[in-house]
Formats: sequence, structure tokens, C-alpha cells
Amino acid sequence: MIKKQGLPEDVTVLMQQLVMNGHIRMAGTVLYTYFIRCWKLDDEHAAYYMRRYFEKHFAPQLQRHLQKLNKV
Repeated sequence: MIKKQGLPEDVTVLMQQLVMNGHIRMAGTVLYTYFIRCWKLDDEHAAYYMRRYFEKHFAPQLQRHLQKLNKV
């Protein structure tokens, strides 16, 4: 049987704290680095998984962040 493995609890808590404090870019950098170092992913796959994680878990915050980027 295949066991689903997610992110460790400490990484999940860190993501929540950073996003809720408005540091979504920093959270993305941390998650991207985690995927590359711990899951041994290449840059393209790490970026894809990072984006999907934020779309799934922090959709409203991601939309606000993207709207801010489009205004600048």
C-alpha cells in the first residue's frame, strides 16, 4: 500500500505563519528550497509543486499577492 506523505508539521506551521503575516514570497522561497533539497526535485518540478501547494492551501492569499504584483 502506498502511504501518502505530505510536508512535515514544522514546515506546514512555518508556511501558515509566514502566509498569515503577509510574507507569501518568503513562504514560497522556503517551500521551493525544501522541495529541491529534501525531495530532490529539479527547478521546474519544485516551482510547479510550490504553486500547486499555494493554490490548494492558501488560495485567497495567493490571489491577493498576484493582484498586488499585477498592479505594480
